[in-house]
This record gives sequence, structure tokens and C-alpha cells, in this order.
Amino acid sequence: MIAANKSIAGLARIAMDDSIHPLSPGTRVHEFVIRYVLGSGGAGIVYAADHEILRETFVIKEFLPQNLAFRVVGNRVAALPNKADIYDKLRHKFLEEGQTLIRLARPHPHPNLVQVTDAFRENDTVYLCMRFEHGKPLDDILEVRGTLTERELRAWLMPLLDGLAHAHACGVWHRDIKPANIFIREDNSPLLIDFGAAHRERPDSVTSVIAQYTPSYAAPEQMFGSVQGPWTDIYSMAATCFAVMAGFPPPQRLEPGWQLQYHHYSQGFLRALEAGLQFDPKLRPQSVAEWLRQFDAAPLTNAATVITVVEMSNDAPTQIEMGSEAKTIVESVVTSAAAPAPSATAATLIEPLAVEPSSTEPLVAPSSSRRWLVLTGGLLGLSVLGGVGAYQWFEINRLQELSVVSAALSPVAPAPEPAPLPIPPPPAPVAPTLAEQLQLADFECATVAVTQTPEHGITVTGYLRDREQLAALQERMRVIAPQMAVAADNVAFAAPFCDLIDTMNATNSPSEHQLNMPLISFNHADGLYHEKDYLVLTVDNTGQAGGYLYLDFVDSNRETVHLFPTVATPDHFIAANTQLTIGARNKAECQRQPDACFMVSRPHGNNLIIATWSETPLFPRWRTPQSEPITVYLPALTAAIRNNSAQHAVSYSFFTTAK
Repeated sequence: MIAANKSIAGLARIAMDDSIHPLSPGTRVHEFVIRYVLGSGGAGIVYAADHEILRETFVIKEFLPQNLAFRVVGNRVAALPNKADIYDKLRHKFLEEGQTLIRLARPHPHPNLVQVTDAFRENDTVYLCMRFEHGKPLDDILEVRGTLTERELRAWLMPLLDGLAHAHACGVWHRDIKPANIFIREDNSPLLIDFGAAHRERPDSVTSVIAQYTPSYAAPEQMFGSVQGPWTDIYSMAATCFAVMAGFPPPQRLEPGWQLQYHHYSQGFLRALEAGLQFDPKLRPQSVAEWLRQFDAAPLTNAATVITVVEMSNDAPTQIEMGSEAKTIVESVVTSAAAPAPSATAATLIEPLAVEPSSTEPLVAPSSSRRWLVLTGGLLGLSVLGGVGAYQWFEINRLQELSVVSAALSPVAPAPEPAPLPIPPPPAPVAPTLAEQLQLADFECATVAVTQTPEHGITVTGYLRDREQLAALQERMRVIAPQMAVAADNVAFAAPFCDLIDTMNATNSPSEHQLNMPLISFNHADGLYHEKDYLVLTVDNTGQAGGYLYLDFVDSNRETVHLFPTVATPDHFIAANTQLTIGARNKAECQRQPDACFMVSRPHGNNLIIATWSETPLFPRWRTPQSEPITVYLPALTAAIRNNSAQHAVSYSFFTTAK
């Protein structure tokens, strides 16, 4: 069923109406009163509800699977025709989730595993009741932050692994660990939720009737039907950690040297992560305890470090404590140690010690666990803070003193006066360019290019703030070149988006402009659209390399619609020499892919499309919901760009809508 056009941010996004509407606020279910909807998924709808007797807020999860059931009169739930069998199996699986979580809470609930307090039948379906927690899902946090630091990741990973070990000890495997199923409370403590895909080891060897997993985070054995166990959850947790670190899920197989892209994480942590992401389950840690030992073996990046100075002829090394400043000095020397030294009389061994991290210092990438640095000379026993520098200082001063003494004792013939160098002629004056004459740098919120040819006169392209700015530019042109014709038909106007553009431009650096942005063109070449026109964009990547593209529409009311990627077009990698069409061109295409169908509606006026082009993904997946205020999306986008070390480019396109 196709819903009527719904006006969203100047574009009407056609959405499927699957008739699965939630219970209205105030509806009574069992001993609860529904307050509002918290979310929905493939298995049903989640509400915040007040317990009438206990006067406490709980989370109620209603079993109402999409494409299998629908709401009927009296808030009852019924299976769709010919879907009763699979509906009954899934309902049984839903109840098993509740039984599993209740079992995990005995004799005491684990603080990092979601807790079910009750289960009941009503409205011809079943409900699970859980404790209400204040916080946000991890995937929502990542959409705003992009990535997290190692310290932040460790802060929730270790408690979650403790909870996962508890579940495994009870014979329960989660099997769907991902950022959306990790909830971060307001006190930053983590909670593993949604055991809907969990499997329990039971004496009767009964297995799950439904294979449920998320491909981006699922272990290979889940997708290929191999034997599963605790190592399966370890893979998914490692994949989740990778997404937190990188901003996107891991590839199926890690390429050699992949750790070099994540120098802001310690090598020990990356090694433990790689162990959990092994394609072959036999090569992974077989238990959480085994995996935890690998993390514990990784040195903490702000740990105190001991420098051992060893003289080749001496068996008794000297140990010296090194502070953070000294570590920076030694790291820089280690990095430059590739050049061969003229002599090798001493060596410095750097070996971090695993100690508790400071609560205030940020994590940084540590040195390798063992490195040898060859130094020249025989100055041993110096402190690290001044060792290398002091050696160089003494050596330089010694050479200078020797030079002074030598000059005082040895007669030296006076050097002849050098012949005067010829004075070069002054450089020829460079004529200012047309852009310099027009003083284009004076125009704020403007990016224009001017070209001058004898045949066509002066052509202006790009965007200016408004028509007043265009009139000022044309006046300057008349003063500079009164006889030249000026063509400014292709100039767009950026108002009212100047502050937005300024914020986006502040995230760019000069190197990022080297990225070759694909050409984006409209199905209306004049940039003028009328109500109920379909918006279709053509992306032509003629560059030398592929990349990831994000297209976001912003209307004059500052509402944003994400055109690409979407749930209908999730693959947003554009290979080199590839052309892509985005948007439905007619009603039939709109019905086939409603989430990729965009139609012009109110409010009318000037509109902006932000095109962001990146070497690597900025977000772990497409944005949900598909429309949101720019005040919500802009901080998320700029944070994702700042947290991404890969090159990127941003461009702006403007078009007008009218009745």
C-alpha cells in the first residue's frame, strides 16, 4: 500500500504504510499504561509504560513482526494470511528471549545485561517487560561522534565482556551483537540488549528455529551455517569495536598492514581486535576469558615506561623512569633510526610496562613492545629526558670549542675578499588576474569563478550570497571591463544557508580539496522545480579513484532529507568511471522504491544539496530517520568529517522550488 504524499523538508518522501501502527498513549495493557513509543524493529514495537500499581516506568516490548502480522480491531494482533506457522514459531522465539533473560538474572542480575522482569499475554500476542534505563544506543552515539577513542571504547567494552562471559557461562550466546544492541546509560555504563537471536545450549539439543543476525557484524559461521559458540559472539563484539574505532564495520578479511590506519589506537589493542576478527573460528579466542587475557597483555598507552640503557660490555643494565615528555623525545628518535649509525657502542631498549592508566591523560598510540635504537659515541647512563639531546649538545659544543682553540693556535692565511655578486634585475611586474581585480575575496558566502574570452566576454559561475552581491560584482565588472559582455545566468544564491556553509567549510583543509568530486547534475537543468515534480540526480564519477558519496537536501526551513545513501540504496561506494541515478523518475519507479523517491512540495524557495565525498565511509550506515533538522545532522556530519583521517571534499548545489 502506498501512503499519500507526505511533505518532508520541501520534498515528499513516499513511504510504505504497512498498517503496523503502535498502541496509542494512554492504552492499558495488563497493569501498564502506554506513555510513548521508544522504537520499533523487525520483531515488534517498544514502548515506555507506567505500571499502575508500582507507579514506576518500564519498557514494554510488544510482539508484532513486520510482514507477518497486523493490528486489528480492539488493538489485537493477527497473523497475515498463510503466515500463521512462521508467526507462531517467531512468537515462541520471542517468549524464549524472555525466558533466557530471566534465567541470566538468577540468582542475581548482571549489571551489563538487559533485565526482563515480567512476561504476559494480551491482545492475542505476547509482551516482555524490562527495566527502564536512561541513555542512548551506541549506534546513535556513533552517528553524532563518528568514532570513539580507545579509552572510551575500553570503558564500555570490558564491562560488556564480563556480562558476555556470564551469559556464556549460563549456556547463552547472543548472536546479534552490534552497536544498535549496546545501550550506554547516562552514567556511561553499558548494557547489552536484545537477546532475540540468542541460542541456549540445552540437554535436548534443540536449536533455534530462526537464523537471525546482522550481516555487517555476523561471524562467517553464522552466514555459512557452520558450528557456532562463544567465539561467534567474540567476532561480533570485535566487529562492533572495529566500527567504533573506524566509523564503519570491518571487511570480511583484514588486509595486511590495516593497523597503520589506526595509529591513535595501541598496537596491543589492535592485535587483540585482529584475533577476534579471524575468519576461521578456530583461530579466534574460544572464550571471553581467553580474549580478555589478550587485552590485558596489551600495554596501556599512557603507562609509565622504563628505559634500559645497556653497554655491550656490561651485564648490569641501568633502569631509568621516563615521563611523558621524554617518551615523545624517544619516540621521535626511534622513528628516525632507520639511517645507519657510524658506530654501535650502545643500544637503548624501550619496553612499556602495563600499569593502570591515568584518569586524565588521553590515550595515544604506544611504541612497539621492543625496539633497539643504535646511538653513536659512548655517553651512557644519561637520563632519557636529556640523554640524546644532551649528547648532541655536548658534542656540538665540544666541536665548537675545538674549532676556537684550533683557530687560536694555528696560523691561518686571511681569506681573500669574495668578488661582489651581480645584482639581479628586479622581477617584471605581474599583471593582476581578473579575479584579483574584481577582489572576489571580499565577497562573503561566495565561491565564484570568472573566465574571460574574446568570443564570449566574461562568464561567471558558482554561487554568491544573494542578488545584491551579484549586482555589486556586475558593477565592478563594468568598471574594469566596460566593453565586455557579462554572462551570469549560471550563478546560484546561497542564502539562507551561509552559516551552514561556513560551518562545513571550516572542516576542510587544503589537502582535502585535492579529492576529485563527482559531477552532480539535476534532471531539471535550469534548477527550477514545481510542486509534485520528481527530483532526480545523476552522479558521474570521472575521477581516478572511487569513493563514498553522501547527498543531503536542506530546505529553507532548515529541515534535512538524506537522499543518498538510504535503506533503498545502502551501497554508496561510487567506483571510478561510474554513473549513478538517484531518485525515482516516475510514479512506477516511486512505487517500486518508495525510500528512494523524492517529490517537490512545500515549503517553496531556495534549497541546498550538500554533496560530501570521502575516501572511506563517514557513518557506519545510512542515517535514520531519513529526515531530521539540520541542527541535529550538521554536528553529526562535521564530527564524522573531523574524526575521519581520510581525504574528503564537499560541494554545494542550489535549486529553486515553486508552485
